[in-house]
Amino acid sequence: MRAIVKTAPGEGHIELRDWPEPTRRWGEVKIRVAAVGICGTDIHILHGTWRCDPPVVLGHEWCGTVVETGPGATHLKPGDRVVASNPAITCGRCFHCLAGNDFMCADRVSAGYMIDGALAEFICIDAKRCHHLPDHVTFQQACIGEPLSVAVHAVIERTMVHSGDLVLVSGPGSVGLLTMQVARLEGARVVVAGLARDAARLQCARRLGAEVVVNVEEQDLLEVVRDLSGGRGVDLVYECAGSEDSLAGCWEAVRGEGTLCVLGVHPGPIRTDFNKIMMKELRVIGSYGYIWSTWQRTVQLLSERKIDADQMISHIFPMEEYEAAFRVTQNGSGIKVVLNPGLLQATTRA
Repeated sequence: MRAIVKTAPGEGHIELRDWPEPTRRWGEVKIRVAAVGICGTDIHILHGTWRCDPPVVLGHEWCGTVVETGPGATHLKPGDRVVASNPAITCGRCFHCLAGNDFMCADRVSAGYMIDGALAEFICIDAKRCHHLPDHVTFQQACIGEPLSVAVHAVIERTMVHSGDLVLVSGPGSVGLLTMQVARLEGARVVVAGLARDAARLQCARRLGAEVVVNVEEQDLLEVVRDLSGGRGVDLVYECAGSEDSLAGCWEAVRGEGTLCVLGVHPGPIRTDFNKIMMKELRVIGSYGYIWSTWQRTVQLLSERKIDADQMISHIFPMEEYEAAFRVTQNGSGIKVVLNPGLLQATTRA
């Protein structure tokens, strides 16, 4: 089969290769992959700034159709349409696993960089990681299920948004735009901030219902926030950009006794003013991944069309054009970029 593989550590070393077709083990299902979203983590892997165990097939935001099941996978059958979560393997015995938070497992093994992921024609994965897709949810819509779960976990399960809250989302990537949509569903007024290169993403944020969008290279974010809040600051900030400058702006924008939630993956250690936590009596929360209940909420939101998934998909590339797909993701001209192992038509939204 064809697969997109990180072949060696460091910068680059990503190739489209012929790769052995996976063989299902006990408890696993074999799935024909329909669509795979490119994630910011994939960009970090491209640049060698994220843990990776090459050679390994990339891809962890995906959906597809079950083609083979067996013992230990009794709730699925061939023909079922599914979307799947990470991590792929956990110990099942530690405190975090027993408490239902697999992402905190010290022995966690994630698909797409530790073991083979879904940027391939087929993947085998533990059936427990799979969630049924309603028939009316398209594969194109479903491939944002993983980043939507990240947003749902942050907004609904890790923080508390009240109706009428003023919320800042810093970083209008796919997670940021989905976080904005979930916060609006909870009744918040949302400001979305980004850079000049994020122009297309900021326009998308406006279409999706952001009250205000801010290009921080041309506008004063704090001035905008003060005008909207009567000088107080925003009630809650979601830092989704994963940059030092973004975090610095978040510290300033959040009001005293407000909440800052960090979702963005930073490429390494950063310098920041932690005195703001003490002096403003802030609640600072990390949000990483999701839990089982998150996916139930995520699939329900997609099923009820409460999230505008179609607006999120800006480009669909065939696997042969993976370099262009990575380039569009990096330069900010795309919103959610999808690679197609064979079941979607290649498209570009203006």
